[in-house]
Amino acid sequence: MRWLFLICAGFCAAASPSSQGQTAPTACEIRVRLLNYKTGRPMKDRYVQLTLSDPDGQFSSDAVLMKGKTGADGIAAFRFKTKPAPRISVVSLDDYPCTEPQEFKADGVLQHGIVGSLADIPYCKPHTSSLSNPQPGEVVFYIRRLNLWQRIRRSIEE
Repeated sequence: MRWLFLICAGFCAAASPSSQGQTAPTACEIRVRLLNYKTGRPMKDRYVQLTLSDPDGQFSSDAVLMKGKTGADGIAAFRFKTKPAPRISVVSLDDYPCTEPQEFKADGVLQHGIVGSLADIPYCKPHTSSLSNPQPGEVVFYIRRLNLWQRIRRSIEE
């Protein structure tokens, strides 16, 4: 039985890409944490969209869109098999963004994490005075939840 295990382990080691001089692609994750603009608390069950730029950093009409839903901690996680595009755009679906800018460099997000600045617009005031500390791989995004009437009005104005 022991010999069978050693033989199987040898075959697995020989078949792995790293043993052949190839490196496996690095998987990574970008987390978007949605927080209430007024209280700074996590926003649960909110839909968020991540738009990926092309390799040149430009957003085209056929850009890759990834959608997710936040959990109880306000985080929606997006996983990539390889390094993501150079720039990403965050859009909170059905909510009003209280964060500027809404486009971020992926390298900055992965290395340090990013907190968007609170927008200086009447719709997002008064806002929280304490800003969150992001973890590497995390975008902190402040939003205002809209009621039905506000969503209808916003769609008419756009």
